[in-house]
Order: sequence, then structure tokens, then C-alpha cells
Amino acid sequence: MNYTTTISVFKSIGPSVHTRESSKILMELIEQNQCDSIEVDFSKVEYISRSFADQFYADKMNCAIKLKKNIIVSNTNETVMRMFNAVAKTQNKKFNTLLNIPIYKYSSQGQLENFLLSI
Repeated sequence: MNYTTTISVFKSIGPSVHTRESSKILMELIEQNQCDSIEVDFSKVEYISRSFADQFYADKMNCAIKLKKNIIVSNTNETVMRMFNAVAKTQNKKFNTLLNIPIYKYSSQGQLENFLLSI
């Protein structure tokens, strides 16, 4: 059976995510969860640092492969999405050979419109 759960970054870390350690905290929560699909919800998160985004990108890919879980990033604001996109362009090319395309999910039309206007 395929179960989905949500992990709130705001509740787990706060509105500003600055450190690589924050990515490790999120990965521990993902690893402890028994669900096949994990939604990492960035609602109310106003800022992420480049170091967090870099670590999270690599950890997310490794964790998804190792645990065979679908990890979905959801409800990012424009600033957070820009940082993830900037980091994705600089990552190790070994991840580019994977057929794992990042999935972004929005819970409102306004959030989706803001993302589309930002690219």
C-alpha cells in the first residue's frame, strides 16, 4: 500500500533555514517515517540559505534512492524556489543521469502562479 505523509519544515526547523544540519534533521524525520511518499512542506518558510539548499538537494536524492521513497517539495515561496533552482544547476552531474525529476506541489493557485511568474 502506498501511504503519504507531510513533514512541515516550519514546525520542525522554523521560518528561516540556515544550516546543513537542518537538512540532516529533515532526513532523519524522513528515514523514521514508514510512508512511501513524503511531502516536505515549506509553507511559512521565508528563507533558506544556499548551504541548506545544497545539502538538502544532495540528501534528498540520496535518501530517495536509498530508501526508495518519493520525496516531494511543496508550498515553496518564490525566494525558496529560486534558491533550490540555483543550487540544482550546480549539483554533481551524476544526479543528472537519474530519471528522478524534482516534483513541486502547491496547495493554492496563487502559489503556483507566483512560481510560474518567477521562472
